[in-house]
Amino acid sequence: MRAAMLVFEDIGGAFLFTGGSILGDSFFAGLMVGASLAPVALLMRERDEWPSWFQNFSLLSWGVTFLLGNLWLSLHGKGSSPPLITFGPVFLLMAAYSLAKRRLATRA
Repeated sequence: MRAAMLVFEDIGGAFLFTGGSILGDSFFAGLMVGASLAPVALLMRERDEWPSWFQNFSLLSWGVTFLLGNLWLSLHGKGSSPPLITFGPVFLLMAAYSLAKRRLATRA
C-alpha cells in the first residue's frame, strides 16, 4: 500500500506541473505549478522509505509526462514550453543513468 501511495503522489505532482506549464500564464496555471510542489515535498520527506525501484520510476514518469505535455502543445499549435522540452529528456537520461548504475553495481 505504501508503494502505491508513493506512485500516486509522484504521478499527481508530475501531472499538476505539466498541466500548469501547458496552460500558460493564467493564475490557475501558476496555482497548478505551485500545487505540484506539495507532492514533491512529501516524497522528499519520505525518501528513506522508498523502495529500490522508485527513484527510476519517478524520473521516468516525470520525463515522459513532460515530453507528452510538450507533444500536446506542439500538436495543438501552441509551440513548445522551455521547461518541458528541457527537463523531459534530462529526466529520462537521469533514469537511464540510475538504472545502468544500479545494474553495474549488482554485477560487481
